[in-house]
Amino acid sequence: MRVVITGAAGTIGTLAAEELRGDHRLVLVDRRPVAGRDAQTADLSRHPVRGRWSPRDRFARWPRWFQGADVVLHLAAESDTSAPWRSVLSNNIEATWHVLHAAAHHRVPRVVFASSNWAVKVLEEELAPDCYAPDGPKIDSEAPPRPRTAYGFSKAAGEAAGRMFVDEGRLTSFLAVRIGWCAQREQVAIQENAVVRHRWLGFGDGRRLLRRCVEADFAGYHVVYGVSAQAEAPYDLSHTRSVLDWSPEETAPGP
Repeated sequence: MRVVITGAAGTIGTLAAEELRGDHRLVLVDRRPVAGRDAQTADLSRHPVRGRWSPRDRFARWPRWFQGADVVLHLAAESDTSAPWRSVLSNNIEATWHVLHAAAHHRVPRVVFASSNWAVKVLEEELAPDCYAPDGPKIDSEAPPRPRTAYGFSKAAGEAAGRMFVDEGRLTSFLAVRIGWCAQREQVAIQENAVVRHRWLGFGDGRRLLRRCVEADFAGYHVVYGVSAQAEAPYDLSHTRSVLDWSPEETAPGP
């Protein structure tokens, strides 16, 4: 399959490229240079001029790379959860909107969107500390967005936009993955905040999850969670298992 990965220079984008290269034809897109013949530089926040992409702006000519793609892994975003509105608006909301339009224009059947646990941050806070108990209430895929901060709102907006494109028949499938804290195992061991540890997604689990997002057989609109195997995680992974046939294998170490 031909897979376009946006945000390919980031942590999750790098994992995706490492996992999928060799089995799929990749197009790596980022504002920062990425090594390799399959890499392209673009600013996804650049928008059409009078309905067309300006021929004078090479950074805004990226939609042509979507032609013939089977999947777009849209991972590009402002990742600072306390980032100012202007950055979030440009790099998260506007960029996601442009990616969806480009995918629909080129009839890409599937878009996978890197959402975040911050899309349901308020709900998690309201259920705390019970949701961190092994037998406590968990936040499932039916939970509506309840974001905190502009960053969380941008992820909720991306989920809503994806649903609209599926409802309108412009995308066959849209998968929003509410990702926890994706970090190396060594970082977890020194993390003093237990709540942060409960959202951990290990690199191995993350790579396998991204592969299933690309290769699993599903259609329609779905929201799933991406965290490693922890009884204290506040999220219900049952829909993740159902849609992607994926279960985490890594368990976070203690502090």
